[in-house]
Amino acid sequence: PGFRCYCSAADPPCDLQCWEGLRGNMAYDGKPIRVPMKPSPSSTYNNLTLSGQSLLYAHTRQACIMSPSTATQGTPIAVRRVESQYTDFVHTVRALPHGEAGWVVVCTEAGIQIWDKQALHLLFVWSFPPEAATPQGSGGAAGVGTTQGLFARGAAVAIAADGSSHVVFGASTGELYVVEADESGRFRAPAVFSHHKAPITAVATAYQSRQGRWTEDMGCQVVVADESGAISVWVADSAASYRLAERQPAVAANVPAVSLAVRSDFIVAARLDGSVQVISLRDGKLRAEFAAHSRWLTCMDIHPTKDIVATGAEDGTICVWTLPIGAQKTTALLSCVWMHAAVAGTAFCGPTFDDVAAVAYDTDELQLYKLARPT
Repeated sequence: PGFRCYCSAADPPCDLQCWEGLRGNMAYDGKPIRVPMKPSPSSTYNNLTLSGQSLLYAHTRQACIMSPSTATQGTPIAVRRVESQYTDFVHTVRALPHGEAGWVVVCTEAGIQIWDKQALHLLFVWSFPPEAATPQGSGGAAGVGTTQGLFARGAAVAIAADGSSHVVFGASTGELYVVEADESGRFRAPAVFSHHKAPITAVATAYQSRQGRWTEDMGCQVVVADESGAISVWVADSAASYRLAERQPAVAANVPAVSLAVRSDFIVAARLDGSVQVISLRDGKLRAEFAAHSRWLTCMDIHPTKDIVATGAEDGTICVWTLPIGAQKTTALLSCVWMHAAVAGTAFCGPTFDDVAAVAYDTDELQLYKLARPT
C-alpha cells in the first residue's frame, strides 16, 4: 500500500516487486565510473538531459550529445557538437520525449531551436521580436542596464485536453510560450501567456516527467517556476487556451525553484537553497520538504517509473532520494561528493533508467553511478 507500479513490461502484474528496492534493498554504489569527455558543460541549471539513450548538455553556444552506453572507466567518450548556424548563448538544452519520438529544445538568448530526437536535423527556429525586451520598472524582472536581457529558459512537452502536443518554454520576461506541433510534425508560431513577473526558471508536466509515456493518472497541468520563487499551475485546454488552475501553490518562498517535476498528484520542486518540496496539485499545500543539500542546489531529475530523484549542488554533492509520496519516506539511496567540482546536471539513464549520470561545470568528465550489487 502506498506504492504504485508503472512497469509497462509487467505481465502478469509485478505486484509491486519493482518497488522492492524502495523498501530497503535499493542503493547506489558510491564509486562512479569516471569517463573523460570534452567539451565541458556550461554553468546553467539542469545542464544534462536524456534523449532516447543519449545525453545532451550545453557548452556555451552549442548543444553537445553523447551516448553513456559506450562509457567505460578512463576511456574518453565521443561527444558530438550539434552543428548550427546560430551562435547565441545557450541557457537550456532539454530533451522532450514524445512516445517513441520526441524533440530536443535549445533555449537561447535569441529564442528557441527545436531539433529532432538525435539533434541531427533542425526542425523549427523562433526568435523573440524586438519589442519583447522589457525596460526596467515596466513590470518585468529587474535586469542589468536599462533593458532586461532576453533569453528563453526551461522547456517541457505537454498534452492538452484536446489531444494536441505542445512544446512549452519560458522567457526572462516571465511569459510562457506554447508551440503546437501538428499531426504532420510541423510547428506553429507560439502563443504567449502572461502571469509571472520574474524570469522563468523551470517548466514541467507529468508527461515530461514520465519520459513521454502516457498513464491514466496524468492531467493536462503545466507547472511553471520563476526566479522570485513563485510556482504556478496552468491547465492546457488547447494551444490557444492555457488558463491558471483554480488552486495555486500556497507555498511562501522567495528562493527560486531551479527544477520541477510532476508525479501523480504532486509537484516536486527543487529550490536553490538545497531544499526539495512536495506540493499537492489538488490544493496547492506543501505536503513534505527535506534538505537535499547544504549548499546551492543546481539540478534535479526524476526517475520516469520510480518515485526517486537525483540532485546535484555547487559544492560537488550528488544524491539520489526517495520521495515522500504515499507511504514512502525520504531516504538517501546515494550521497557522495565530487571533489573540486560544481555539479551542473544529473540525469537518470541506462536501459531501465536506473543509472545516474552527472556532469560538472568546466570539468572534462562524466560520472556514472550504478546500483550496488547485492552482497
